[in-house]
Amino acid sequence: MSKLVCLRALLMSGLCFLLPHALRAGDSSLLLSRLQESCIDCHSGTDPEGGLDLSPLVEKLVEKSEPAESDMATWIKVHDRVKAGEMPPEEGLDEEAKRSFLKPLHQRLIQLDRSHIDVEGRAVWRRMNRFEYENSVRDLLHAPWLQLANMLPEDGELHRFNKLGDALDVSHVNLARYMNAADYALREVVARTTDRPKQKIVRYYAREQGDMYRRVHYTEFNRSPERATFPLIGYDADVDVLRDPKHPFTVGENDPVKREQEAFGVVASSYEPIEIRFGSFKAKTSGRYKLRFRGYTFWAAGEEKNWWRPDREKTSRGRRSEPVAIYSRAEPRQLRRLGDFDFQIEPSVQELDVWLLEGETIQPDAVRLFRSRPPAWHNPLAEKDGMPGVAFQWMEVEGPFTAQWPSRGHQLLFDDLPLRQEGKTVVVESERPLHDARRLMQRFLQTAYPRPHQTDDVDRFVSVVEAALQEGMAFADAMIAGYTAVLCSPGFICLEEQPGNLDDDALANRLSLFLWNTSPDAKLRTLASKHELHHPEVLSQQVDRLLDDPNSQRFVNAFLDYWLDLRKISDTSPDELLYPDYYLDDALVDAALEETRLFFAELIRENLPAKNLIESDFTFVNERLAKHYGLPPFESSQLRRVELPSDSVRGGLLTQASVLKVTANGTTTSPVVRGAWVNERILGVEIPPPPASVPAIEPDTRGAVTIRDQLQRHRADDSCNVCHKIIDPAGFALESFDVAGGWRDSYRSFKEGEPIAGYGKNGQPFTFTQGPSVDASGELPNGRTFADVNELKQWLLADERSVARNLVVKLLTYATGASPRFSDREAIETILDRYADQGYPIRSIIVAIATNPLFLNK
Repeated sequence: MSKLVCLRALLMSGLCFLLPHALRAGDSSLLLSRLQESCIDCHSGTDPEGGLDLSPLVEKLVEKSEPAESDMATWIKVHDRVKAGEMPPEEGLDEEAKRSFLKPLHQRLIQLDRSHIDVEGRAVWRRMNRFEYENSVRDLLHAPWLQLANMLPEDGELHRFNKLGDALDVSHVNLARYMNAADYALREVVARTTDRPKQKIVRYYAREQGDMYRRVHYTEFNRSPERATFPLIGYDADVDVLRDPKHPFTVGENDPVKREQEAFGVVASSYEPIEIRFGSFKAKTSGRYKLRFRGYTFWAAGEEKNWWRPDREKTSRGRRSEPVAIYSRAEPRQLRRLGDFDFQIEPSVQELDVWLLEGETIQPDAVRLFRSRPPAWHNPLAEKDGMPGVAFQWMEVEGPFTAQWPSRGHQLLFDDLPLRQEGKTVVVESERPLHDARRLMQRFLQTAYPRPHQTDDVDRFVSVVEAALQEGMAFADAMIAGYTAVLCSPGFICLEEQPGNLDDDALANRLSLFLWNTSPDAKLRTLASKHELHHPEVLSQQVDRLLDDPNSQRFVNAFLDYWLDLRKISDTSPDELLYPDYYLDDALVDAALEETRLFFAELIRENLPAKNLIESDFTFVNERLAKHYGLPPFESSQLRRVELPSDSVRGGLLTQASVLKVTANGTTTSPVVRGAWVNERILGVEIPPPPASVPAIEPDTRGAVTIRDQLQRHRADDSCNVCHKIIDPAGFALESFDVAGGWRDSYRSFKEGEPIAGYGKNGQPFTFTQGPSVDASGELPNGRTFADVNELKQWLLADERSVARNLVVKLLTYATGASPRFSDREAIETILDRYADQGYPIRSIIVAIATNPLFLNK
């Protein structure tokens, strides 16, 4: 007898154990007959429809006489496909038949799911991810400058986030890296002198910086004025310095008035080989500093024949402000962006409050200016009578600031034990090492662990200290060995949650990791210790407190980095030939990233409806991004909220440059990639991976054929069209945007065609041509058509609840470390019902999640 015949016989036998256990006999018969009539013919054999083979499920049920929990995923798939009308595929079921099929199945699936949750909980055991660990150690040691995440291995990702235990493995590699990071962090806060470091204000003049004055005179390595520095006195060229290699670069202290007028200017952005630095400054210790910069803008006239090349002897007053980004630099060329400001035409002083690492120096960058790349570059900002430049006069450094001495981090480790200087080493003195070790360790554990520690914990870590002392380690080193063990222990790294209601300590930890991406602060710990946090009114107040605190920006950044993939924004660079106007434009990338962060933070702060994720009448831009979007121009590097014109294609996440960049590869865009992204990240529609045998569709940069034409041929195969009719429409609408999110009416091509005039940020002429026109129209799976992205947005908003539901699902996954289960669906719909009349306000949704039983239980 064939396998199919056996299955038919089993189904016709009417054995109730073939279906989820505990169904009534009548329900069982109805379900069995439906499977017989509509399912098993297609979903069995060597090539089951849609890859869904129900025969193993049936066989397993026959063998076990009851449904196994491992079969839940298959039963849920059957449930969802029938509910969506996808099974059976031809005529489907009428509403009464569908209801009678789904109701008993739905009830039993919930029973099975809740039985599992009662025993295991929704979430599995997990450790902190590397960003949670970095924040937690920073906060514990009061050392915001610590850079630990990059010292730790990449975290695994599941259901789009790095918060799920199944993806956060623990190995000897992890442990070794955690130990190195913990040891480094602890030593960073230990006092290195017996006296409070002197807080100084030191001015570093640009004319005295080797990285600037070495670029004044031409050498065999550079004979180009664009890659040289401009010695200036006010707005005028310092021709004496320019013409005489032996002339001093500065008057120094001999002429204080003239010294304050001296400057070095540039007409190019900082990029190899011209990277100006205030290299005579290096942070002696890690900590908080204030940096002040004095400078202005100037205008450099062009050479007579080659007007795009500056004449360094012909300079004058600037014509506009210029944005400047400030980076810290550690060798070998590790840059951290510290902030930005705008130099004005008149000299001004700009201040940044920053955290620096020991040994870092400061590198400024006039980001609007071009970056010269060979051969024979041409400044794209040059006009017939010259080009803009930025002049730096001096940098003033104040710090390091020490709120108390020794630092709070040091006092956490060693309390008030005396310090003694031994040569270049500071020794922590202890007359009773073992007594002090136990006292200090107990105190440290009380602060480090997110729940009360046990006596055994103290004993275990003190034994590490004792062993180190016996080996001859100094007291401070022995204590650091013990503290390192604490910071690598399950009690610090792992979330201790038991099935059922979370106790107050676990709740405080989960809440803080949700909204601050760190361990709980003193306020949450106090409420937990009093067993008050679980009270609804107290919990709601704490959610509001955490959201109103600047630390909530950690949540915004971490959530968006994974939900929208913003962490990948710099993974690709625009092609230097096809998109030279974007190539090397760091300012555009930085602004695009900041726009999305500010936008989402605004939705939370103002409690705006979820529809703004699709369409909004505002966004955040600075000068660079406003130009990119074709919005009214203004001069400023600072992003500001702007109201969008009624006919703007911007507004919402879909048309923000950050999203459009992470969904492109730098050379081409793909409706498949962008369409899948919209479905999965915004609408909550999971798209299965393509079959391994189907090659990816690569857009033709030669312009011979459009991506739409290629997909049309691809979709002629019915098996391919099943998914592509869902994926492609949203992707087609976004074809109006290029690899960096700029609007386009036609593609760029290398094929012969209408040339495009211009020069890229790298100074190279455009070599691309105008390709085929963009067709941004499409048809949704429900038959609705649209002409462009604005019409697509309106159709998406016709089902605003789906957009809100997806946001709830993503937030719930991020917050609890578990993707929603089948039995969670009812709670999700309850949240949506509660806020439907208000348009699903986002802050309210976050509060509702944090106070929901799904969040309050493991």
